[in-house]
Amino acid sequence: MTNTDQPAQQETGRPAARPRRSWARRPTTWIGLGAVVAAGGYCAAALALGGHAPRGTTVLGADVGGRDRAGVERVLGERARELQTRPLALQVTGAGAAAGGQLVPADSGLAIDVPGTAERLTGPAWSPADLWRHVAGGTATAPDVDVDTGALTAALRPLADSVALAPVEGAVTFDVRDGGVVEPAVTAPAAGRTLDAGAAAGTVAAGWLGGGPLTLEAAVAEPSVDAAGIQAAVDTIARPAVAGDLVVAGGGREATIAPAGFAPALAVRPVDGQAALVVDGPRLQAALVAADPQFETAPQDARIQIAGDVPQVVPAVTGRAAPVEDLAAAAAKALTGTAPTRRAEVQLVESQPELTTEELNGLGIRERISTFATTLTSDAKRTENIRIAAGYVNGTILRPGEEFSLNDTVGERTAARGFNKAPVISNGRLVDDYGGGVSQLSTTLFNNVFFAGLDELEHKPHSLYISRYPEGREATLDWRSIDNRFRNDSGHGVYIEAGIVGNKVVVSMYGTRFMDVESITSPRRNVRPGRTVYDTSASCRPNPTPHTGFTVDVTRVMTPVGGGPQQRETWTTTYNTDNRVVCGPDPSAPKPAPTAPAPAASAPAAPPA
Repeated sequence: MTNTDQPAQQETGRPAARPRRSWARRPTTWIGLGAVVAAGGYCAAALALGGHAPRGTTVLGADVGGRDRAGVERVLGERARELQTRPLALQVTGAGAAAGGQLVPADSGLAIDVPGTAERLTGPAWSPADLWRHVAGGTATAPDVDVDTGALTAALRPLADSVALAPVEGAVTFDVRDGGVVEPAVTAPAAGRTLDAGAAAGTVAAGWLGGGPLTLEAAVAEPSVDAAGIQAAVDTIARPAVAGDLVVAGGGREATIAPAGFAPALAVRPVDGQAALVVDGPRLQAALVAADPQFETAPQDARIQIAGDVPQVVPAVTGRAAPVEDLAAAAAKALTGTAPTRRAEVQLVESQPELTTEELNGLGIRERISTFATTLTSDAKRTENIRIAAGYVNGTILRPGEEFSLNDTVGERTAARGFNKAPVISNGRLVDDYGGGVSQLSTTLFNNVFFAGLDELEHKPHSLYISRYPEGREATLDWRSIDNRFRNDSGHGVYIEAGIVGNKVVVSMYGTRFMDVESITSPRRNVRPGRTVYDTSASCRPNPTPHTGFTVDVTRVMTPVGGGPQQRETWTTTYNTDNRVVCGPDPSAPKPAPTAPAPAASAPAAPPA
């Protein structure tokens, strides 16, 4: 029986051979093999042609064709440094602008990427276009650039600011004429211009490689409301707003303000792109108080009042006022709309004083702790200077630990502040200057500090001794170079009273006495009397009173009230000598002997024959 599942055998008895595959019968095989060969050739060409820039290639006008990467970087680097450091001229036109400027690219966030450009030009020619350029030759190509947009925008901002012209916003204000007549006054709007620094940065980044100059375009900046809108607001907003009185009500009171009173606080201006009535709150508040002084009350600090040398506390007063923002909003609402009510309702708010009654009572200002007086001269301008300065000092309250500066309190002595020219000591001589005489107030104040036992921080005696002051216990003053400063270390508050009483400058201090003070003055030493000097020069300035120079010590002995260790402080003062100066010759000097007349000249002898 024959097994049909077995393969047929040849007569030789060996198994039949498998049929061979025919490559000639598989065309796709040949196509694939061709592709492999072609790809290999392309890669070989790309690699072979890479490493050098295509011949004929230029970058920024520089020929880099055929150069390797290092050569490209060298040539391009020189060109890049030139462009990056050369100032780039800028011109602004448009919207009536005619401005110019410049920037240095390297300082403004602009740079040429030399390594990146060289790598791109000398890398393998993988793309057909790159391969073709290597075969056919290159052309002009742009370099790679780095742009720091933020730095470039910042560099352009000064130019943009110089070009910018803010538009004039139209407005309607009010003129108050004779008889209280109120008339609208129109300010016409006008266009401005602007240069967008960000947009300008884009223009510069795109064109700076050309070397400039570059033109930047300014744009028109339109006002919020045009002229027609402002003119229309005259009839629709401005005239109705001042057509009658304004009533302000609040806190149980009503005040009526005439148009002439409140109109200066009004204006019609653009608000969110629309003409609207704008109210100046502080100016309207002033008009309200002028119409009814009792409608609002200002807060008043607690203060000290002296009665028979005894300080008394005058209680503080709480203020009551309409917040200016609320007042402005209420008035704007009352004066506008289709049916203006002309009545502004406001809520009054209490305002507290800075120094309350409780705080002032707690400072312990209950007795006089020192007083001192010095006699005035007959110079009226000098006395007026002292009166002005004393007004700044009078009423000063120092809290425990607080420092006092006479210069800071009085301020600079100038004609604009009412001070007069009067004698002062400058470089050891008497001259006229603004504020002359204020040193007398300084001396009087210093003696109060001395006898109150307060901590002296800075003072300087006069260079010449002045007999109306206690020797060694006086203090001059000069704006910003010489001050009179002390600190309240009494542990309580100190109140200063200063002024002119009769022919004296009087300063007193009130607080709680904490030191018993004694002053000890040493005898004078190193006494140097002044002389009389006669000066015949044209620049002579007479000095009728000589000053004796000497040195003196003043010791302050302080004993704490209630007991405690005694404290001693000594100040040593040396006064200069000042001579009496008389303009003219010394009358006691011997007169020069008269000079005998010269003999007459004889005639010359006749020449010999």
